[in-house]
Amino acid sequence: MKKYIFLVHFLLLGLTQMSAQFKTTIPLRKDVVHGTLPNGMQYFILHNEWPQERADFYFVQNVGAILEDDNQNGLAHFLEHMAFNGTEHFKGKGMINMLAKHGVTFGRDINAYTAHDETVYNLSNVPVKNPALLDSCLYVLHDWSGFLSLKDTEIDAERGVIHEEWRTRRNADLRIGSQLEPVIYNGSKYAKRDVLGDMDLIDHFKYQQLRDYYKKWYLPNHQAVIIVGDIDPAKIEEKVKKIMGSIIMPSNYAARTYESIPDNEKLLYKLAVDKEAQKTSIALNFKKKKKDVQDLAAFENSIAEQLALQMMNNRFREYAVNNETALLGAGLSYSGLTRLTSFFTLTINPKNGRLLEAFQQAYTEYERAIQNGFTKEELDRVKENMRTGYENQLKNKDKISNESWASQLQNYFLEASPVMSLEDEAEFVKMTLAKMDLTEINNVFRALPTENNQVLTVSGPEKENVTYPAETDYTSAIKKIKEQKLEPYTETIAKADLVTDQLTMKPISKKFELKGIKEAKGFVLENGAKVIIYPTALAQDQILFSAFSPGGISVLPEKDLGSSQIAAALAKNSGLGDFKVTDLQKQLSGKTVKVSPYIGDYYEGFSGSAVKKDLETLLQLTYLYFKKPRFETQAYKRIIDYYSNALENVTENNSKIFGDSIALLDSNHSKRTFLLKKENLKELKFDDASEIYKERISNASDFTFVFVGNIAQSDLAAINKYLGNLPGTQTQENFTGHKIGTAKGFSKEKLIREMSVPKTSIYVHLENKNVTFSVKNQIMAYMLSQLLDKRYLDQIREDEGGSYGVQTESSLSKNPSPVFSLRVSFDCNPEKDSKLLQIVYTELDNIVKNNVSDKDLSDIKEDLIKSNQQNIKSNSYWMNTIVDQLKTNDKFISNTEYEKLIKSISVKDIKKYAGEVVPGADKVEVVMQPKTAQNASK
Repeated sequence: MKKYIFLVHFLLLGLTQMSAQFKTTIPLRKDVVHGTLPNGMQYFILHNEWPQERADFYFVQNVGAILEDDNQNGLAHFLEHMAFNGTEHFKGKGMINMLAKHGVTFGRDINAYTAHDETVYNLSNVPVKNPALLDSCLYVLHDWSGFLSLKDTEIDAERGVIHEEWRTRRNADLRIGSQLEPVIYNGSKYAKRDVLGDMDLIDHFKYQQLRDYYKKWYLPNHQAVIIVGDIDPAKIEEKVKKIMGSIIMPSNYAARTYESIPDNEKLLYKLAVDKEAQKTSIALNFKKKKKDVQDLAAFENSIAEQLALQMMNNRFREYAVNNETALLGAGLSYSGLTRLTSFFTLTINPKNGRLLEAFQQAYTEYERAIQNGFTKEELDRVKENMRTGYENQLKNKDKISNESWASQLQNYFLEASPVMSLEDEAEFVKMTLAKMDLTEINNVFRALPTENNQVLTVSGPEKENVTYPAETDYTSAIKKIKEQKLEPYTETIAKADLVTDQLTMKPISKKFELKGIKEAKGFVLENGAKVIIYPTALAQDQILFSAFSPGGISVLPEKDLGSSQIAAALAKNSGLGDFKVTDLQKQLSGKTVKVSPYIGDYYEGFSGSAVKKDLETLLQLTYLYFKKPRFETQAYKRIIDYYSNALENVTENNSKIFGDSIALLDSNHSKRTFLLKKENLKELKFDDASEIYKERISNASDFTFVFVGNIAQSDLAAINKYLGNLPGTQTQENFTGHKIGTAKGFSKEKLIREMSVPKTSIYVHLENKNVTFSVKNQIMAYMLSQLLDKRYLDQIREDEGGSYGVQTESSLSKNPSPVFSLRVSFDCNPEKDSKLLQIVYTELDNIVKNNVSDKDLSDIKEDLIKSNQQNIKSNSYWMNTIVDQLKTNDKFISNTEYEKLIKSISVKDIKKYAGEVVPGADKVEVVMQPKTAQNASK
């Protein structure tokens, strides 16, 4: 009876107007407080407690780059930047400074994006206990609506920032996209608006052009306020009505129009090449108009489409993994192209020089499914996976993030995408899966492609020795394959237990405690393996798993460094026990479990997760990774093919050349620095990789296994059954410290490279090995990077307009020996690179000689404390804390002690610490500049 009531509840409802072009009959989940203010602005407010005591504020503008006039190309995005440069209530950087006091950080918590059809702003992770702060956030949204200052001086200052964003983003992929867009968008306005815009216009537009766009389109009837978090919706609604309701809607306003893409009867084709392109891709696209009404039938159809796509993508993966193919991979996807149009796409990634062959193979498998449909076994597996996914979401519904709900509400506002309660959605999906049969799925799948509105795009590197197939080669292949009578897909499924060994229960040798973490219990198994169990109630049904053993790559000789890079990947992609990797995937259908091996610099081990009911499966997989890994030559060939493809055009990959130069200088050209190049692929050997894995992942007595979350001491029997039966030699190993690091003094390298878009890339690294490790010093090391980050933001980005952004990071590590490290990196205008590099060093000098700003330090402290309060509520935090403590043997510091330590750090402490680690540090500087007539002659 419950199911019947549920359906009637939805079917009796009429259309709900949500946006000008879309409607829905599915009601908004009833705990969302939703309304429309007299000025036309909508609001959505939802109480959500993950994370606790935090809220996210989103301001969604149903306008974007598509509404620009020709003399405004790029100004929608420019205007987004200006929203952070002064408003009615927050002059200059007042908004950013106000929020920083409460640990809400620009870039991470304060951000925005501009697209063709919308512009979205957000304030995330805002503490909710201070009512004045919540009011201030609403006034930020109020000002974003229509009260930006748009001062001449601020506009001029931002021109350089936008230009540098364009320079940074204008890589080979973006340039290829620019070639494809006129064809994909079939000459519509979308093809003329790439969001970032025309840089000549950006550099020279008149102030009024920006203000005209702003005045015309930033209006309440195009806007929505979305607030999700640990708040009282009724109280917030009252504030929204007061603050946002005061905005006046103009009487004469322009109507929001929507651009469509012209139909095409004949297939459209485009080949796009770029000298710096690193991969080849083929995409057969089918343009489809989005449904005007989102109802239960549309939702049911979308479920069927998801199942069909999953089945087809599983087939593609199985085909590529188990056969000698010209494919690196293939896949089907369904995505939004514009506000009114969707793209159904077959994407093919071919091996170099085998484009047509790869296309024929992928299209044949796709056509096989079109002709013959899918099998009941395939459908049963994807249905079970979907059911399991919803069951897990329901168990952990209190851990769905504010961001996730806000994103759904945004789509509801813009496109009327349904937002049900999780319980209602899961119930509907469960009912739909129960009644959905193979015939319905096959019909839905066959309806995905269209006869018209087809677009075929091919992209890849521009090289003298590369010839691309012609359009007629592809269309002839499609015609020929369609005319064939293809045999149905068949599969053999191994119906066996994962572990067939007869395992006996082993005794527990001893127990031990973990210092400072009372609830964590330690056990030593008979084979010497150590097990840590830390039960928490931080997630309803989540078990995190980690295992580690000291050694890693550090204990291997130089000759094995190449093969060590692929050892874990080879095992992971070969399957386990009696199951090849694709059969193993089928065996795990409906299970929520992941286990992945790794071999790192100083440790080897595993990371993984599971729900409670699948804990035994997690243990079985771990057991098999130790006892019965498979090493298949087919998996090895695929890995080598992948690297070979990726390295084919690597001499034109400026980022790779830059990164390799950095790696060599950072390690003082150590022989143990392995840089993957096409000429050294032969050093990645199948037999050596297999032996390295078996040697590293073998001795359980050297491993520590950690379980955090929905785990209990009663689970020890299952843990001991599998892990206790692993081989153990009762010997302990340690990693080897090779003292790899920067050379003494100052190491420099300058690279001069051909570039399609000229830019300078700068990397500065300070490394000090004569340091003392302590938690306080570790905190101060992080604070130094944050203080410098703000200075570089102010001077390099804002004052000079020379870079889109500077990345600054610093750390103090303990193993294998204490090292302080500070890195600064950014792309910039080549005309300003010397000046900007000098700013980097000047500020490094200033932070040693002069006191830092007390306000800046206070903001960083607040951010650290806020982040810590949030982190301690997650299982991942406790897993990382326990593993780090076991590796370093440090004393655990409680959250109270940690926050007390943060608060105790003074301006004087920072200056003193900077004086200890910066002046005596060894330095690395790598600068990559574009080739010009001037520097080419040097």
